[in-house]
Amino acid sequence: MEIRAGGLSVVKADMVLDVICVHSYIGYTRLRRAAGRLRSAGREVELTFRPYELAPAAPDMAQPLVPVLESLFGPYARTQIARATGQAAREGLTLDYDRAVVGNTFAAHLLIARAQARGGAEELVERLFRAHFTDGLHIGDPGVLWSLAEECGLKPAGSASGPDGFLRARADGSRGGVAWHAEPDAEALREEMDRLRRHGVTGVPLFRIGDRVLCGPQTERALYEALSGSPSRTGGSPATVGAGR
Repeated sequence: MEIRAGGLSVVKADMVLDVICVHSYIGYTRLRRAAGRLRSAGREVELTFRPYELAPAAPDMAQPLVPVLESLFGPYARTQIARATGQAAREGLTLDYDRAVVGNTFAAHLLIARAQARGGAEELVERLFRAHFTDGLHIGDPGVLWSLAEECGLKPAGSASGPDGFLRARADGSRGGVAWHAEPDAEALREEMDRLRRHGVTGVPLFRIGDRVLCGPQTERALYEALSGSPSRTGGSPATVGAGR
């Protein structure tokens, strides 16, 4: 919690996530609702999102998600999918695993970082989750990211906006072909991911609110209590990388 000029306080929360992680999606939804309750009461809440890749070696090319999960979890994959779909439905979220595709999420994290540097990324993070889990979109594709950025009111780069834009078009004006890992701010993103791993982050979601670190999706109540400074009643449990999908 930070005291600002005039005596007003800003409640700050960090969330480490990956946008292909269903537990991150559920945790994000609960965090945003908890933050909304405080905002409705007149408090200012600042949410910051930190990058984590569940599959850093995943190819940029999209693959159908269900076969990937079946290769990882075998006959239990469908059971886990059903469980996750039910949990999400109770939060008002629609998951369509049969449509979902998965690939490298570095580009999506880069877009989140740019949105955050320009004043916040809450809407974009939600849209990326929904694009992946509900709409069956490949959120590693530059064209998809460009469209989602525009949908969220973020101005992509063009001839007029210069190097500070969110995305850069190719010389021919098309929206594809961005060399994400060669972008000027890509190295800073990689360093942030490495720093989190060095500090012991091995799964997501993870929340840091004040002096509390909460692992796992957490209940909305637990997140609200942490944001509001109420005594902690639950510490949650760590989410493993495998469980994060």
